[in-house]
Amino acid sequence: MSDTPNTSRRTGSGSSRRRRRGPNKLLLSLVSLLLVFVSTAALLACFAAVYIKTVIIPLTPLDLNNFHTGLNSVLYYTDDQGNAHQLRTLHGDENRIWVDYADIPEDLVNATVAIEDQRFWTHSGVDWKRTAAAVFYMFTGQDIQGGSTITQQLIKNITTYNDTTVKRKVVEIFRALEFTKNYSKETTMEWYLNYIYLGRGCDGVYTASYMYFGKPLDELTVAECASLISITNNPSLYDPYTNPENNLHRKNLVLKAMYEQEYLTKEEYEQAKAQELVFTSKTVENPTNDANPDIYSWYEEQVITDVTADLAEALGVEVSVAHEMVLSGGLSIYTCIDPEVQAAVEEVYQNRDNFPWPSSSGQQLQSAITVIDNSTGDVVALAGRVGEKTGNRLRNNATAASRQPGSSFKPLAVYAPALEMGLATPISVVDDYPYELMGGSPYPVNSGNARYAGLTTVYQGLTDSTNTVAFRLLSDQVTPPQSFNFVEQRFKIDLVEGVEINGKFSSDLDRAPLSMGGLTEGVNTRDMAEAFATFPNQGIYTPSRTYTKVLNAEGKVLLENKSVSEVALKDSTAYYMNTMLQNVVNSGTGYEARVDGMHVAGKTGSSTSDRDRWFAGYTPYYTAVVWTGYESPERVRSSGKNPAAITFSRVMSRVHRNLPDKNFFSINNLVTTDYCLDSGLLPTDACRADARGSRVSQMTLLRDDAPTTYCTRHGGAATVTVCLDSPILNDAGEPTGLYHISGPFCPNERLSTISLLDYDRSQLGYDQAVLNSVSAADTKYTVQHLRGQGTCTVHTIAPVVPEPDVPGLIDPDDPNWPGTGPDTPVDPDAPTDPDAPVDPDAPTDPDTPADPDAPADPDAPGTPSDPDASLPDEPAIPATN
Repeated sequence: MSDTPNTSRRTGSGSSRRRRRGPNKLLLSLVSLLLVFVSTAALLACFAAVYIKTVIIPLTPLDLNNFHTGLNSVLYYTDDQGNAHQLRTLHGDENRIWVDYADIPEDLVNATVAIEDQRFWTHSGVDWKRTAAAVFYMFTGQDIQGGSTITQQLIKNITTYNDTTVKRKVVEIFRALEFTKNYSKETTMEWYLNYIYLGRGCDGVYTASYMYFGKPLDELTVAECASLISITNNPSLYDPYTNPENNLHRKNLVLKAMYEQEYLTKEEYEQAKAQELVFTSKTVENPTNDANPDIYSWYEEQVITDVTADLAEALGVEVSVAHEMVLSGGLSIYTCIDPEVQAAVEEVYQNRDNFPWPSSSGQQLQSAITVIDNSTGDVVALAGRVGEKTGNRLRNNATAASRQPGSSFKPLAVYAPALEMGLATPISVVDDYPYELMGGSPYPVNSGNARYAGLTTVYQGLTDSTNTVAFRLLSDQVTPPQSFNFVEQRFKIDLVEGVEINGKFSSDLDRAPLSMGGLTEGVNTRDMAEAFATFPNQGIYTPSRTYTKVLNAEGKVLLENKSVSEVALKDSTAYYMNTMLQNVVNSGTGYEARVDGMHVAGKTGSSTSDRDRWFAGYTPYYTAVVWTGYESPERVRSSGKNPAAITFSRVMSRVHRNLPDKNFFSINNLVTTDYCLDSGLLPTDACRADARGSRVSQMTLLRDDAPTTYCTRHGGAATVTVCLDSPILNDAGEPTGLYHISGPFCPNERLSTISLLDYDRSQLGYDQAVLNSVSAADTKYTVQHLRGQGTCTVHTIAPVVPEPDVPGLIDPDDPNWPGTGPDTPVDPDAPTDPDAPVDPDAPTDPDTPADPDAPADPDAPGTPSDPDASLPDEPAIPATN
């Protein structure tokens, strides 16, 4: 029993210790959680501090000095000596007239504060009470709205950073705080009321006062001020003309807020509420745009567009704000225009007679052109339409209209990448033959007809704009993904990877769009000119620009548009492209683009059904790309001519009138080599003896690209002998120029040895249906085809050869043989053949002396061998005296 109490005490003692330890453990847990919370909060605070410092703070500066209005901006151009000259003074075209704070009615200011931001005069740019409410809306799943002060709204109106996100709210808050430190409340209100949009094209309260009440600001009543400021909340919903009841309702809300905030007495409130508003629109006289009839040229307007876009991005402001800065912000804009080149463009484009090709429905032909200086990449001239420019902000077809480029796209998407990647050289041979059947018909077909030449060099395929060569080269060598990436990365042309249009999927990542230029969204002349200028510029790509820098009214640089170039192609690729594209103009489809006395290279293009006609070309000085077509796409009917190539020639002839001709650049390590047109390899005598004539040509290539092996498509089994007496006829019975292979009975003097192609398409994996449906022009010159025509059809049997006529020989069995008839006199002087057989029955001439050496005939009568033989009767001998 003595152990029991001890046991109980231990038990009790242990239990007591555990109870004392419990609260300590809980406390430790709470402290640990607190530490974790504090640490996490501190860590998050650090992250937040870093985020605010690196992301938010850089977005907060907003310098109103960059947003001057009412000051004319000026365009300048630079001459050959680097001197700047004034080109044009710009004038604002927005429906905005700036009004200083001192000239804004007090009632209008009070109405704005009462309905938009009642603590405007006291807060630091941010109303924290309203901000807290906005945060509550966010965490309860409601829209992030409300809480914006007038300061924040002004910042949102000026800048482009107006998406509804937490980040935008944070940036907006910090900007508002920073803005309020730098600008007074009066300045904030002045800018706000001058920048708000009040519907019907009214930017700011000055023009809106005339639009809705037909009078200046200082004549507005309290009720009119309340009605006017009501519109900005939703210009469409509260438009006094279309929604007068909505405007009246909100006007009364504004007046009530003014009364409650003691901006109006009870009496003033009641009077204003009872006033019947009369809306009378009146055109406002704008002193900054005093009916100025200036029409900017296509080039000048493009400068305005480019600077506007770049300013909006650089300053983080709305495009409309940047546009107004460009026109009336006192900016100095230095352009890249060459006035002489622009004048040459306008001389051609303003004369409608230069485009005499109306459509079948009567549309006048339209055109656009962009001209780039090869050495700088600068756009020096452009035109967006044909005819005299009659207004501003018209669609500029040179830069804003995208059309399918057709075959003019082949150099960029097929030939340049094939050369650059070492997949082909200019003398590589590709089969001009259908690649497949599509819808039961051979595909692709060549422009103008469905004839196919057969084996064709890359050089000739580009010269003739052969669709099959480009399609096959892209499909089998370059591949669509490689081509797609090449165009986007090297030439900076945006292509469409995939998009659904009217329920149909479309993509440029395919063989046909890339090899034949049927692009989903098309291209414009500026994009094409940038790309083509890479070729004469030794493979260097330079983004085009229309201006070099922009200064604000204080002379501070707002934009510096430096020219940044990059290597897009090897110089050897550019050299080859120059060589081949010159041949397009000299001997191919681009002949109409020639410029007298000047080296020209380029490529024609036409879209499906000839709805767009292109010429993308260049000289050693300038690159110019021309598009022609109709506003509403129709077939361009130009009697077989290419209006784009003709226009290129007209413009560039004027541009180069006083420029000396010079060649394109050359490169090192070149060799001139002979090659076979059918194999691209070194020629043999058989290549020279081809049935069509010599198939040997010359090309200057990089030494490493020159062929080192001999042609295998001529010679050997492909060298045959034909009979000139057996021509091969066509279906009309006319000679084809070929002859049947000779047979065993053809006379030697009618034989001729020729060389043919050893090229059997049926053995090269071609679809048999294609082979059955179409034939290439060179098929009849293959040895396989000629053997299939059989041998000579004239000499089919052995000829009868007469025996030679030897004197003294007779045919004893032929009674008609000459000289053997019974009445034939014997020529005593005729020689005799001692070996000839003797006819025993033949009469003898008794006067013929016997041949003493003749062998005796033992069976002859009257000889000693036959003593009993009777002798012939001898004639009587007369008696002698």
